[in-house]
Amino acid sequence: MRLSKKLVIAALGSATLVLNSVAAFAAGPTIEDTEGPLVRIAISDKLNCSINYQGDRYNEFYNGRSPHQSPADCGTFLAVGSELFGPKELHSPAARKMGTIAWTPVSQTKSGTGTQADPWVLTTVVRGGGFEITQTDTYSTGNDFYATTSSVKNISDAAQDFTLYHAADCFLQDNDYGFGEYDESTGTVICRAKDPETGQHTDRGRVEQFIPTTAGSNYYYSSYNEVWDKLKDRAPLPNKLERADSNRDNGMALSWTRTLEPNATADYSLVTSFSPKGQVALSSATCAVAQPGADSTATRTIGVTITNPNRDVKSVQTVIATLSDDATYVPQSVSGAPEPTVAGKVLTFKNLELPANGSVKFSFLIAGSAEVTPLVKISGTTTSGAAIVESDTSQSSTCDFPELPTPEQSQPTPEQPQPTAEQSQPTPEHSQPTAEQSQPTPEQVQPTPEQVQPTGGKSTEGNKLASTGANTGVAIALVGLLGVAGVGLVAARRRAH
Repeated sequence: MRLSKKLVIAALGSATLVLNSVAAFAAGPTIEDTEGPLVRIAISDKLNCSINYQGDRYNEFYNGRSPHQSPADCGTFLAVGSELFGPKELHSPAARKMGTIAWTPVSQTKSGTGTQADPWVLTTVVRGGGFEITQTDTYSTGNDFYATTSSVKNISDAAQDFTLYHAADCFLQDNDYGFGEYDESTGTVICRAKDPETGQHTDRGRVEQFIPTTAGSNYYYSSYNEVWDKLKDRAPLPNKLERADSNRDNGMALSWTRTLEPNATADYSLVTSFSPKGQVALSSATCAVAQPGADSTATRTIGVTITNPNRDVKSVQTVIATLSDDATYVPQSVSGAPEPTVAGKVLTFKNLELPANGSVKFSFLIAGSAEVTPLVKISGTTTSGAAIVESDTSQSSTCDFPELPTPEQSQPTPEQPQPTAEQSQPTPEHSQPTAEQSQPTPEQVQPTPEQVQPTGGKSTEGNKLASTGANTGVAIALVGLLGVAGVGLVAARRRAH
């Protein structure tokens, strides 16, 4: 039972209601975090997604402009034949006209403490159309993003085709209008707010993004009603941006399509990211190479590449490497990055700089069984709040790292840089490692802007908006977070849903 607005205001105060929009509680477990920046994450028992960002009055997805916590027009949908399953409570007429069949709730639980090592996890189980979906939504305090994994299981007695959607009617920055983009390097579909000073489509506008971390996704950006019409078609999304340069009532979606045999399960993951500074998510790639030799087949080099598609240098807040149970980090084996802190199977790397429109690479060693290929997952965030998209060693089999150690070049330990009494004293010419040695030079560790190759069609002179091709190498305005619209402006711009 939801508390009335009067009781909420009496209990928490109208200022808290306006600033944080976390006063009322929807049915089922939610993530409430006053430290934010995501102060409330609510997943309904029928898979609506409702997100409140610190400082905004309204939900980041359209929920009828309600300051209380009614579920938003955002969620997980599944097309099976002529049927479309999804959340029951949707607000706009276009969303309600999809003919969605409500998910049958099974269970919903909450766990975790909200730290990086023990994040909050909302687990929601629903059924419909001969499928069962177990969705996990994960968030750690301080992140501008949360992760969603939908595990789709065929519980019928026959093979079935399906299309899984994650779709939303954007209501970014208390405003129902905005622009659209697509980042080819990460597969990210984006709703972007207008530039706070010019009102135009620039890279200074605030963003919310759906970032696929499972391969094979399709995307779509258009007006909110056209997005719902695409789901109504029960077909894969068309990989299109439509009228992305027009400031209009917008929406976005991702989809995956597959056939599943009886009792088979497939997982599909994405990150929902919010950036008040207008930063697009960074991509990552992770690979594993076994060290040659009979005595070293259980030792593997893990290579990590992080690519920054934004036009300014990024300082990494954290890069998290999570090892599987059969893997152990080899201390002091990092090349190209500072030594990580180690907490069980979690390695935390810090103090990395990513050049504009460029990449950084580093590597480290793990030990484990020679018969099993350990899994290593990489994720993280920058100090500006941009997400580093997760990758793992199952997604790549090759490592193109010129600075990786070879079998003849043992990985240096802290004791190696200083010669022992039995070793000859190096001459001045030999005191610094060469490019062929395992210890990289500063130029090898951090590429300069001139050395960096642009990715994803981005220019080194400026990051181009995917939908416009406009050169954004010239600074246009201040950060969009400072221009949050008031309630009167929101009402004036919002169309009658």
